[in-house]
Amino acid sequence: YKARRSSSLQSLARRMADQVRKTRQPVVLEPMPAHERRIIHLALRDDPDVYTESTGEDEARKVQILPK
Repeated sequence: YKARRSSSLQSLARRMADQVRKTRQPVVLEPMPAHERRIIHLALRDDPDVYTESTGEDEARKVQILPK
C-alpha cells in the first residue's frame, strides 16, 4: 500500500507542477499527513520551475506548489 500511495503522490506532484508551469498560478493540494507532504516536497525539490511550501495548521496542513 505504501509503495502504491508513494508513487501516486509522486505522479500527482508532477501533474500539478505541469499545471503550475502552464498557468503560472499556485496550486494547493488537499490536507495530508506529514509523511505524504514530504513525498511531494522530495518529488519536486529538483524542479527548476516550481517550489513547494507547507501551509496551514496541524491536521489541515497542505502543500502549495508555486512557480519560481
